[in-house]
Amino acid sequence: MELGIGFLVLLSLIGINEREFFDEKIKWEKLGYGYWEQIECRAPDSNAKSMPIITPIGNEYVCYKQTKRPK
Repeated sequence: MELGIGFLVLLSLIGINEREFFDEKIKWEKLGYGYWEQIECRAPDSNAKSMPIITPIGNEYVCYKQTKRPK
């Protein structure tokens, strides 16, 4: 139960801060892009919506992209 509440709190915090990202994610999922593929970590593209990983020294990386599920 406590784990579930903690998870909901985390999702709420992320959802509030990253609303634009999630709106774009939902749009792409409706078009069939519901799978997250791991890619080589790289700097985020400023033209793409992303939730980068931020290192303790401030570097930002993106390690996943939303794609159609492989067949």
